[in-house]
Amino acid sequence: MNPKLIKTLLLSASVGFLILWILEIYRTDLSNSYWLLMLSLTFLLIHQYYRLKILPAKKDPESSSAAKKKTTTPAKRKRK
Repeated sequence: MNPKLIKTLLLSASVGFLILWILEIYRTDLSNSYWLLMLSLTFLLIHQYYRLKILPAKKDPESSSAAKKKTTTPAKRKRK
């Protein structure tokens, strides 16, 4: 499955459950609509985890090694 699609679905589910919670809290009290808030926060946290942990792991390992080579200073290169 496309990683951008997964991110979009998780974020949309979070926003959707948040909207449902806002509408439900006007109709009932917090104790009856608490589960909608928890679902919204759960999908938001899953979205953050997926964005921070899963997606960078799928990048090329060559790009990270190229970034390490660029971080050395010219002075360090001369000493070697």
